[in-house]
Amino acid sequence: MRYYQLTPITDRTATTARWSITGKRRWGLPGTECPRCEAGGSTIGLIYPSVDLSPLPEEREYRKARVVSWDEYVRLRDAVLPLMPPGAVVKPGAAMGPLVGHVRGHPPLVAMDLRHLYVQPEGAERLLAAGLRGIKPEPTSLKVGRHVAPILELEVLVGGDYAPECRPEKLGDPCPVCGTQRRGLTPYSWWLDSAGLPDTDLFRFRPRPGYIVASERFVDVLHSLGDTGIQATTIAPPAPHNAGAPS
Repeated sequence: MRYYQLTPITDRTATTARWSITGKRRWGLPGTECPRCEAGGSTIGLIYPSVDLSPLPEEREYRKARVVSWDEYVRLRDAVLPLMPPGAVVKPGAAMGPLVGHVRGHPPLVAMDLRHLYVQPEGAERLLAAGLRGIKPEPTSLKVGRHVAPILELEVLVGGDYAPECRPEKLGDPCPVCGTQRRGLTPYSWWLDSAGLPDTDLFRFRPRPGYIVASERFVDVLHSLGDTGIQATTIAPPAPHNAGAPS
């Protein structure tokens, strides 16, 4: 089975898709800094639109992006853990709840911006009818034009890892407080560990959750939908140096 990294096509001459979304996530975990190893900031791409924080008494504390102390972060993180989907990776900056905003133009049946996948109801039906695994459409709070179908967002969970041959080297032990594992340089060319692939046709790459990876089965359905404005780039190990050489 081949796997592909999905990215939006940025060359306007290569796609007829003309649309944009302006929005903000309803809730999110704040950023922080570990008091032991000083790892800090926020993790990009941990997005859980199915998570509803409205029942929490402290719900308002998740509405504004900010940086807090480690102890405050742990308090807020622990309160949302029971609401997370199974297998969710929860780190500073994790985003939750529906996207709130508005849509300009007419998105394709399946559409993508930098870190999100969107579907119209018909697009969701096509993906599900194909028997694809891990397709979880979630409602948004995006306003659309009069003749535009409602926009749903696909919740894409984290999975996968680098193949051992290109996995960055571990530097020391994980931090005993925050669990951060420092590593060497990230490889320019990388491919997936075939022994650790998740049982799904769509996932966010665990070392880089901002990357969305799709199976060949997903990409086949995507291509059947016409011009979606999404590019699928093969993820594969480099060809042997002597490939194609005469024997």
